Amino acid sequence: MPKILIIDDEIAIFELLASFLTLNGFQVVTASEGKEALRLANSEQPNLILLDINMPGMDGGDIARELSSHSKTKNIPILFLSAMVTEGEQTKIHGHEFISKLSTEEEILAKIRKTLGLAP
Repeated sequence: MPKILIIDDEIAIFELLASFLTLNGFQVVTASEGKEALRLANSEQPNLILLDINMPGMDGGDIARELSSHSKTKNIPILFLSAMVTEGEQTKIHGHEFISKLSTEEEILAKIRKTLGLAP
């Protein structure tokens, strides 16, 4: 069962995503701030990280840069979460794919499965 780390300071967002992903066969770990996220990424070694861009303290770009600078976490794929852009506006953020928070559950699941190389 693939493990996904969700990093978002909006508790309602990560609870909703965690519930949805768990129902779809994923193991989920959550973090609401940067230092906790870095610790969990290192200790849990998730297969994928869903990372909010706009967060207080360390924002998503800071967290992504920190993750990519460490040997244990640099190869973990990151999908940014954003409500600020839509799928048609931009294909990558900080060099990483993204999921619009405005996407449907089916679109989110498809993007995650594609990133993980899983069949639809």
